[in-house]
Amino acid sequence: MTVPARERERSRKPRIPPQPAVRSRPTRIMQASPAAAAGSGSLRGRHRPPRPWSRTAVVLAGLGALLLAAAGILGYRHVSHNVLGPAAQVESYLAALVSGDHAAAAELLPPTGAATVQDAQIYAAASNRITGYEVLGQEMRGGEAVVRTVLQQRGESKTVDFALSRAGREAVIFAGWQLDHTAAREVDVAVPSGTAAIRLNGVSVPLSGQARTLRLLPGEYVLEGPESRYISYGPARTIAVEPGMAGAPVPVRLYASATATLAQDVQAQGQAYLLDCLSRQETAPEACPNAAYAGADPARYRGIEWTLTKEPVYRVTGTPETGLAVYAAGGKARATYQEESGGRWQTRTDDVGIAFGSELSVAGDILELDFRP
Repeated sequence: MTVPARERERSRKPRIPPQPAVRSRPTRIMQASPAAAAGSGSLRGRHRPPRPWSRTAVVLAGLGALLLAAAGILGYRHVSHNVLGPAAQVESYLAALVSGDHAAAAELLPPTGAATVQDAQIYAAASNRITGYEVLGQEMRGGEAVVRTVLQQRGESKTVDFALSRAGREAVIFAGWQLDHTAAREVDVAVPSGTAAIRLNGVSVPLSGQARTLRLLPGEYVLEGPESRYISYGPARTIAVEPGMAGAPVPVRLYASATATLAQDVQAQGQAYLLDCLSRQETAPEACPNAAYAGADPARYRGIEWTLTKEPVYRVTGTPETGLAVYAAGGKARATYQEESGGRWQTRTDDVGIAFGSELSVAGDILELDFRP
């Protein structure tokens, strides 16, 4: 079958001429500069005006910083005035007084030359202590402050102001406060020379010297001289310490005197001394008040016996400060003996006066005496 010439031309495929070989070249990557990358994205780094929301963020950030600063200032002021301020210092002091925490209360007292009584038993035994308190407010002016309070004592309420001044730092950055005026008071106590201690509420308090100033917390205290068998310091004194009281309590002076027990024991020792002297079978016993014919020849006398016919009267003179002495006078003794006369022994009796004395010193509960005629 013969195909027409037109159909033969359609069925023929076009022939593509061969192309020349192409060599591949390395690809070159372009990177934008940092300035351009931070800009609009253009490789030329053209500047675009900031968007409205970015300005708002800056303003809000500034306001936030201001609020944080204000909060810091307010927080510092709150801590400085309230948490660690003068009113807090006073409240700590009063809380220690009411709870009976003697050590904590004494630690908050201002420095002074007075001796603060350290024995907690003394404060615990004090009567009419502070039983309650209320802090009304504080007023601060520069480095000084006044805190007003209401205190309960003896069942009564009293308004008391406490003065404070700046002192040191608390928590590194906060100003500290020191109590200048407290509810404690100082009392002067004068004692006789040689007195080593006094008693407060039954507890011994050592002393140095003849006078001492004691600082006492609010309450009532019983002050007495040291316990002694032979020395009396007079009746007990009551010292009242009250908040807001004008001035200090009345000074206390103790006077020492001999007790009745001292006189009794002195007399007992005198009687023992005299009994020993009378027991000696001598006309003139050495260092004794009984003597008959003391200058005569002892060989002329025998069988000597002494009998006390009248007790001497004992009298203690002086004071523990100026010195004590004892005198025994007015006594009488009878000597019965035999005397050789003309080769014969004859019985005789003689009455002699009895008088003797001694300086007296007290060492604790011991009497030191050295009797002599």
